[in-house]
Amino acid sequence: MFIYVTFDSNGFVTDYKKVETDGYTKVFVLDSWINQFAQYPDKFRYDATNQKLLNPGNLPDVSLNTLNQDFTKLQTTMQNSQTQIQGITESNSQSAQALTALAQNQSALAVQVQQALASVTALAQDNSQASKASNDKTSSNASSTPTTSVTK
Repeated sequence: MFIYVTFDSNGFVTDYKKVETDGYTKVFVLDSWINQFAQYPDKFRYDATNQKLLNPGNLPDVSLNTLNQDFTKLQTTMQNSQTQIQGITESNSQSAQALTALAQNQSALAVQVQQALASVTALAQDNSQASKASNDKTSSNASSTPTTSVTK
């Protein structure tokens, strides 16, 4: 296949066209090189002495199809990772809400326990005063009751 190329001072291809264009040099590309040339044109050199295109011979053996498949796999992996991150974020948000509700319930329970303790303390004090008053009445009744002694 013939193509038309421009090249720099070192002979590396800088541009190519499929149709004859002014300022471009006509070169032959082997059929086995076409895919590599299409992917890496700037790696090929034009040998002005022999007037032919030189293949660097060390190009990666990767097709556009393979690159596209790898890109699709990477894109899928990134989407899955984003979904996992969103799930973790939502889970953390729900956990934070649950912890907040638990803390609020504990605070309310602490207030109720304090109120119950105050009620029990007040009841105990009332019972203590009532018991003391009852004991005072009993001891005052005992001291006011006359005792009689019988003599024979």
